[in-house]
Amino acid sequence: MRRFFVVLITSILLAGCGDMVADLKEAAAGINSKANEAASAISIDVHSVRATEIKFDNQTFTINDLFKSILRDVQWEYDDSGKTKLLKISGTWQENGLFAQHSFSADQKERLKEHGKVEVILSFNNYKIDETKTQATLNMDGQPLIKEAGQETLHHFYKIYIK
Repeated sequence: MRRFFVVLITSILLAGCGDMVADLKEAAAGINSKANEAASAISIDVHSVRATEIKFDNQTFTINDLFKSILRDVQWEYDDSGKTKLLKISGTWQENGLFAQHSFSADQKERLKEHGKVEVILSFNNYKIDETKTQATLNMDGQPLIKEAGQETLHHFYKIYIK
């Protein structure tokens, strides 16, 4: 009788584990599915635009190289619906010289590391960057802190990347 109860309790416990294993497998499949959806959400156009080469100061690098090195947590959006094609790059501010011409206190720098979001919009004509239409914004806590535009802004980013 004792063996019967031990076998019965063990069977009940194992049956509960089987449900848990099935739930874990289902959750893992869902995560994999969402990861595949996210990976395919970035179109081929975005990948090709990110691979656009930039030649500056006797160096060659890609848009992807540039922004992956000067920003953290980079996100990409490409809009090719209008006459002018736009690439929006968003990321978290790093203390590497971005917007260095503006003096930040030590407290502001610490807050920017966590809450400073940089948004850069590049315009393309005939698959080439129109540097004069570059727009860059530094937001902190969702509010614009600094707005810059033009070729000088983009060249400043290039210089940060090169050094």
